[in-house]
Order: sequence, then structure tokens, then C-alpha cells
Amino acid sequence: MAENRARRHFLQLSEFERGLIIGMKTAGLSTYRVAGQVDHSEWAVRNCWEQWTREGTHARKTGSGVTRKPTRRQDRRIVWQALVDPTVTRSTIRADVGVAIDPQTISRLLAES
Repeated sequence: MAENRARRHFLQLSEFERGLIIGMKTAGLSTYRVAGQVDHSEWAVRNCWEQWTREGTHARKTGSGVTRKPTRRQDRRIVWQALVDPTVTRSTIRADVGVAIDPQTISRLLAES
């Protein structure tokens, strides 16, 4: 449970806060003192510092997190493309809509229509 809470706190850090944490820890400040300065938990500071020392980065990995859900307008466009050209592929639809949409979302939209 504590690990989940720590991960949640770490994900709430802005890039600026992560940079501050790395800078202050590099300067030798304690985890407790850094946590007070950035107004986050010691868990968040510790996790950020551990990631920095382990991976050499303080940023989240590209592509992590949930993909954005399509709007109703984009939903209609996806369905329209499939109706106009039944041989169109999911990757073509995805590229045409211009938004990162999970291929399963496209399949679900087409199945529902």
C-alpha cells in the first residue's frame, strides 16, 4: 500500500519539481529537507532520487500513462472512414484521425456501429 501511495506521489511531481529534487539531493540535502522544500512527501522525493540514480533520468518514460480517448467527432470520423472504405486498416484510420488512439478502441467503435 505504501508503495502505491509513493508511486502516486511521484507521478504528481512536475518536471520542474523533479529537477529541483535532483539538484538539492545532488547538493547533499537530506530527503526530509528536500521534501519540505518542494512540499511533497519523503516517499516522492526518495522515489525520484532513486530513479535518477538507477536510470540517470528523472522524467517519466515517453508513452507511459493512458492514451487519450477520442472525442465524439473523432468517433464519427473513424466510423465514417470504415463505411467509405471497408478495407481501410486501423493504422490508416489512426494516422488520419491524427490522435493517439488505441487500436482496440477503433475496433470497439466499429463493432458498436
